[in-house]
Amino acid sequence: MSIPGRPNGYVYLCGLRDNPGDRSNVAVQNMGSQGSITLRITAFSGNATDPSGKMVWEHALGPGEFHQVNEVLKNAGKADPMFGGYVKVERVEGMAPFYAYGVINDNANSDGSFVFPVSAGSLMGAMGQTLPAVVEINQFTTELTLTNFSDQPKSVMFSATHDKIRTADKTAAFGPVPMLPGQQLIIPHALAYARQNLGLNVPMGLVAPLIASPMAGDLSGIVIGARVVAQADPDDRTKGQYGVFYTAVPHGQGFTTSAWVDGLQQNEENRSNLALINTGEMDGRDIVFEIDIYDGETATLSKTVTMAEEDKLVVPAKGFKQINQVLKHAPGTMQGYIRIRRVSGANPFLAYGVVNDGGAPGERTGDGAYIPARE
Repeated sequence: MSIPGRPNGYVYLCGLRDNPGDRSNVAVQNMGSQGSITLRITAFSGNATDPSGKMVWEHALGPGEFHQVNEVLKNAGKADPMFGGYVKVERVEGMAPFYAYGVINDNANSDGSFVFPVSAGSLMGAMGQTLPAVVEINQFTTELTLTNFSDQPKSVMFSATHDKIRTADKTAAFGPVPMLPGQQLIIPHALAYARQNLGLNVPMGLVAPLIASPMAGDLSGIVIGARVVAQADPDDRTKGQYGVFYTAVPHGQGFTTSAWVDGLQQNEENRSNLALINTGEMDGRDIVFEIDIYDGETATLSKTVTMAEEDKLVVPAKGFKQINQVLKHAPGTMQGYIRIRRVSGANPFLAYGVVNDGGAPGERTGDGAYIPARE
């Protein structure tokens, strides 16, 4: 799974917005141990009628030095109320590696959704992308974001596969969604919108991966993101939302053997869930996983969990499974990390963890922190 760690050329931060509900900040850091670098931050409106970018900040950073630009779109005059905007971060001088990220903050409660950087090279020639999950269950809904930072028009089709979908292959498609050069779309309640406007025919209450494919050409320059949100107080919308944000992974960049998810917790204040996705890129077969749970205090293996103990370790093609409170499989492990191993199946897979506030569902705020898997 391609998660940029230390980009060296330029990256994009997409799905940003500065409006009455949210504000967006961007941060950059020199990740090198010697030598300064000069970085430039350029903001773009997601409105295709305003294609020119506005430089927000350019400065030299010494080794380890960090800088944050608050309300980056608003300060650049690029905060379109409907389309939001996106940011390009590029190195213009120096050789040290750098990192960049965005944060979408709720204006009512300051909850932050971390936005990962996406490099143009990671999307080059992509014929498909897998968004790990669209969620429409209980209090959670998904806001879909699509950004076309290329100079070419694009048109994107989507499909979702789930046991509740009443078709022969349990798959439903919707679209196409046309994207002009430089355009960004932000679609709240994405599945409800697709039912009403894009021909999607699925029941409510789904959690499923979303597969994107081009109507023509490829998906170069297309960044697809999801912000899964819930009201902080269902009875008082003025208290804002809690959410997590993640982006789709281009086909060919998933894991094929194993992956790790770090920083998980299970205690009175926090619980952790583990999600597994079978991208279905190669064939229609299931993936069978095993997971090794390591105790973070002792750095020793606490438990190996197999399909005999956890049926959610069998994931169908283009399917999603979530193991809630996963560390409870290793009693006594209060904080730890997990190795995910594919033991059968040919498809690549994706994985992530979510650390939720509250030791059990319904406790504390329930706010989540998204942790992408790593190699």
